[in-house]
Amino acid sequence: MSCDVELPSGFVYQFQAVVDEWHDGDTVYVHRGSRPGQLIHGEHVRVEGINAPELHDAGGTASRDYAAGLAPPGTFVTLVASKEDKYGRLLARVVLPDGSDLSSLMIAAGQAAPYKG
Repeated sequence: MSCDVELPSGFVYQFQAVVDEWHDGDTVYVHRGSRPGQLIHGEHVRVEGINAPELHDAGGTASRDYAAGLAPPGTFVTLVASKEDKYGRLLARVVLPDGSDLSSLMIAAGQAAPYKG
């Protein structure tokens, strides 16, 4: 069966995921279910709404470590996504187990700047 209907822009996907590791303060690797019995491992996720320093820049390691403190490996998170970024990574809000938004916490702590692009 073929379906030629396009999804409307802004269509939102929500995934449960487990943090594998943080690359830097705004990029995380996760594994998540795509459907019952099927897991995607090592998915690259760009955290929506923030821009954190690169690892080689001042504050880069501290930013990554702060994000890892909020959601260490093994943490169950909810990803809320509506698109991919220009590099093909899933662009998603990361919601922590207590319902807080990782981006907001990173900005409030001075570990990332708001990003609108």
